[in-house]
Amino acid sequence: MLEFKKKNIDACKHLLALSFTQAWAMAPLPAPLILTGDPGPTGIPGKDGLPGERGEPGPRGSMGPIGAKGDTGHKGLPGPADGSTGEVGPQGPKGIPGMDGSAGPIGMLGPPGPKGDSGSPGLPGTAGEGMPGITGKYAAFTAVLTSPFPPVGIPIVLDKLLYNGRQNYNPDTGIFTCDIPGIYYFAYHIHCKGANVWVALMRNNEPVMYTYDEYKKGFLDQASGSAVLPLQPGDTVYIQLPSDQASGLYAGQYVHSSFSGYLLYPM
Repeated sequence: MLEFKKKNIDACKHLLALSFTQAWAMAPLPAPLILTGDPGPTGIPGKDGLPGERGEPGPRGSMGPIGAKGDTGHKGLPGPADGSTGEVGPQGPKGIPGMDGSAGPIGMLGPPGPKGDSGSPGLPGTAGEGMPGITGKYAAFTAVLTSPFPPVGIPIVLDKLLYNGRQNYNPDTGIFTCDIPGIYYFAYHIHCKGANVWVALMRNNEPVMYTYDEYKKGFLDQASGSAVLPLQPGDTVYIQLPSDQASGLYAGQYVHSSFSGYLLYPM
């Protein structure tokens, strides 16, 4: 009985050992236990390894932000000017005419140029019709008044003659009578004293013009007048006082009033 129990116990131990062995075989092995000690001293650096092969280029990166503007650089030195002149190119097309510019200031007068050559003689002119010349003395006169205050309303008789070329002036009547048709000039110069004076230049008994002078007490005043008149033969010219309210025409030994006339040119 004891032996049987011992066999059973051995059989059980065997089965238990077998089960444990199978279980141990199926279980993972535990990691080996590594014990770490204190770091040792730094060893001597080894030699550089051989360069590795160049890798492939990486992808292009995105554009970065624009940087700030840099400072202006220094002006460079001028380049050499030893190039040879090229050939003249062909003339370009004519451009559009520009606008007229403003006028410049007037320049200084230049020196006179040389005298030009004489021109060729002109054609002879047509013959003109001449006027017949005046024969004898010239138609002109000057007469002087020698006494003051002549009568009013009739020709003034200036009795002293200085010249009377063709005897056209009559010293007895004070009248000039035309004998040559033409243009005549007449003038008179008078003095005023004691009263105002008013003188008329008459042609064929009609007044042509008047002259008036106002008397100032204590003064000897003067007045004058003149006219150019066309006359035909027989026309008469003289001077007279039209009104006794202004008849202060004066003359004396050393103060003369005068009447003159002459032919400018015949017609």
